Amino acid sequence: MVFAGTFSMLNSKASTGFEVISPFPEEHFALINDTELITNISVYAPGLVGATVNLAVTGPYDIEMTSAGIPIGSIGSTGYLNLTNYVLPTTLFEANGTPLTHFIPGEYNFTISVGLNHATVPVYFTSPNEVEMVVSVYSNGQPLQGVTVDVYNETSSMFLVSNTTDAQGVATLTVPYVYTMTNTYNVTATKPGYKEVYTTVTVPPDQISAVSVKLTTSPVTFVITPYYFEDEGIQEPTVPTVINGEQVYVASGFEGTTLSMIINATESGVPISGATITGKYSYFVNGVEKTSTSTATYIGNGMYNLSIMLPVATNYVPYTVSIAVTGSYQSSTYSFVALVSAEANYIGIIEQLNSTVNTLSAEVSLLQSELSSNVTLLKSDISSLNSTIMTLESELSSLNSTVNTLKSELASVNSTLTTEVNSLESKVSTLSSEVSSLNSEVSSLNTTVSSDHSSISSLSSKVNSMSTLEYAALGIAIVGLIVAIVAIVLVFRKVA
Repeated sequence: MVFAGTFSMLNSKASTGFEVISPFPEEHFALINDTELITNISVYAPGLVGATVNLAVTGPYDIEMTSAGIPIGSIGSTGYLNLTNYVLPTTLFEANGTPLTHFIPGEYNFTISVGLNHATVPVYFTSPNEVEMVVSVYSNGQPLQGVTVDVYNETSSMFLVSNTTDAQGVATLTVPYVYTMTNTYNVTATKPGYKEVYTTVTVPPDQISAVSVKLTTSPVTFVITPYYFEDEGIQEPTVPTVINGEQVYVASGFEGTTLSMIINATESGVPISGATITGKYSYFVNGVEKTSTSTATYIGNGMYNLSIMLPVATNYVPYTVSIAVTGSYQSSTYSFVALVSAEANYIGIIEQLNSTVNTLSAEVSLLQSELSSNVTLLKSDISSLNSTIMTLESELSSLNSTVNTLKSELASVNSTLTTEVNSLESKVSTLSSEVSSLNSEVSSLNTTVSSDHSSISSLSSKVNSMSTLEYAALGIAIVGLIVAIVAIVLVFRKVA
């Protein structure tokens, strides 16, 4: 495998034109079997046809051949010795006097000699799980330096390794490799200002030499330019001008509104999507800088809408907003500056006043409608009240008539009652006299009863000694007494 670059090779050339073509300096080979070194050998010595070619090899950790060298062939009639997949087994080597059992990855020096001519070529034997990939990148037919080369596993898309091209446009990468099977890789080359290019590389099993990959790219021209400005529905074409030696785009807008900057993005003149466009805008209010950032939205056909909110700063209008716009696409960037003069938003004020007037008109119409409805209801209520009042007046008149009748009847009743009261008072007076008379009679009767009790007591004593006839007379007397008492009771009831 080739490790690209400029290298020195210990080479002693005679007039015979001796040259070692392969291996070349720092070529890489896969150490697929650690018991043998396999390489290609090609020697050119046109002046030494038939001469024997000898090979001596040394390696890392004091690995060396057991002899000073071994013959590997002779120069043919064409002046060449070409050996393909030449095998050097471990039996030819030792390390520190001990026979070698296996080789290890690392740098080996191949010294090839023919007669008095010799050359020492450093080569590398790498792990069989790695393969050397040499990627050359060109632009306009010239090697391109500074290109980032990335290698991915084609099946899993997993990133594997990365390197950057040198002055010769070459990047050498050691890539993971399974030598028992076919391996497929995606190789990508990117550099700012150039198109990203890639290719798919297939490496067969048992690959022992470098895999060469060539990629060709070309410069890209990524450009973003303002197409037009729009604020409050008013579109304003872009006008480039030069201020302090710098080209800027000048526009105007209104405070408190959203200014839209429509930006066209192209690559080599072709509209593109997928670009990232941001605007960092700043302005000064009372000597204090205010800043903010906005990101554009893709609206189709390579057009992007960058919306900028122009703040309200009524006491400082007009003021200028500086917008630094930067776009990036793949590895390319582009930028420009726009200056926006923010004016007082008279249109917005008028629209706001119109909106307020419309709102008030709607409210007045609503109030008029409600008032008309309320007046109709009030008229209906008044009519109902008038009817109710008339009914109440009629009822009141009837009540007055009834009251007058009642007054007349009451006067008559009062007169009658007065007469009856006077009569009752007279009767009460008479009854009082009778009661007094009865009380006198009762008192007299009480006296009589008391006398009778005395008589009874006397009679009782006599009774005890009376005969039957006497008892009969006594009974008659008692009956007479009872009759007298009944008569007195009847008199009292009459008085009551």
